[in-house]
Amino acid sequence: MMDIIVESVKQIEGHLEHSGCADAGVVLDVDPCGVICQFESGASMSATFGGRSAEFTTFDPIRAPTKISFMFGASLDTPPVRGAACAIINVILGFLCISRVLHACQKSCHTPCWDQISQEIGGKRIFCIGSPGKMEQGHSFYLTNDLPEAEIILINGEGIIAMGTGDIIEENKKTKRIICIGPSTAGIARLHEIEHWCPYGRSSLD
Repeated sequence: MMDIIVESVKQIEGHLEHSGCADAGVVLDVDPCGVICQFESGASMSATFGGRSAEFTTFDPIRAPTKISFMFGASLDTPPVRGAACAIINVILGFLCISRVLHACQKSCHTPCWDQISQEIGGKRIFCIGSPGKMEQGHSFYLTNDLPEAEIILINGEGIIAMGTGDIIEENKKTKRIICIGPSTAGIARLHEIEHWCPYGRSSLD
């Protein structure tokens, strides 16, 4: 079994070894006015560290000061904790300049982003991990609940923290195109070298 969140945390622990950052403070909060990705649903949970911030969209946000090291060796077996781990991973990779997509795009970018992803996956059979949301409105591609018949696996933030997602990726990465979509999945996609779609995602809120 490959738990992609647990494995990602192990990678982060390796990146930060001997850096002194592991015991530094991270603040988790919720931005009620934050713009969320059109392919996600929930609240924008932010993680702030080292002067950088990043987000993860979730229905189970956490507000708390914490430390990066809280993740190391933890079971990470509930949606709130897995989402918090993703938010922290996103901001750490932003701080380390490993990932540039830390926040959702402006609403003005939603239409061109939708047009581009529709063109990118047009005519394909899509299996979504995580609620498909707006994807259900697509007419140029086909959503399927039958994983074996799918040509593309699309994963949003809700999907990336789901138990079993890592196994699905491992079992299908050689035969299907796998795309992580939106800013919430940016850090995990970067760590595991999974294709990531968020052409208008921002590195800051400025």
